[in-house]
Amino acid sequence: MTIRRGEDWGRPGRPPDDLIWFVDDASGARAVDEGAGEIGLGGGDMARTLGVGADAGVTGSAVSCPIDLIEVTSADGRRVVALAHVVIRHRRWRWWRGPIVAVMNAQFIGRWDVAPRGHPNDGRLEVLEVDSSMSMRQRFLAGRRLPTGAHIPHPLVRTRSSAEFTIPVPGSATVLVDGRPWIDGSSPSSSPDSTLTIRAVPDAFVAWIAGVR
Repeated sequence: MTIRRGEDWGRPGRPPDDLIWFVDDASGARAVDEGAGEIGLGGGDMARTLGVGADAGVTGSAVSCPIDLIEVTSADGRRVVALAHVVIRHRRWRWWRGPIVAVMNAQFIGRWDVAPRGHPNDGRLEVLEVDSSMSMRQRFLAGRRLPTGAHIPHPLVRTRSSAEFTIPVPGSATVLVDGRPWIDGSSPSSSPDSTLTIRAVPDAFVAWIAGVR
């Protein structure tokens, strides 16, 4: 059952001796997709969201937390999962021009505090959309605020929360799943506009974390 407002979340204990630990989101997501019900998180954006410090260990006492998963399905039926986030941005201009969509299950993308209001076990995903009309200067200023989560509210940055939605994907876009290219947009002439269906999978697995700040 996903977390409800005011409820305690996370249970202290000792992780299983045979638990596999991951230091990046993509590898952890792949393990869950392949059937792992419990994994250890010692690094990555989800681990940081859960409060894992840089000196996280993999032995001794720890905390276990139920976590949702992001499931992404393309219009042609391809499927992938993510622990932390899915980002859609321009193939060439990256963050500096064009629309940007960030679908967040974690709070962070690297040093950026993108979704400070979200929770990785509420059965919903936080969506941040940057309007294509946002200038390079405005993006630079917003980028300077991202490490503290002060980039919102902004008239050209829209946020919403949903359990499932469909997002248009321009042929010139790159889709990053947990930071790794899934659709690279390297051949825009042969990559027509399409859509992605993205949904939260509630209580998909249990994450163990150690070295919590």
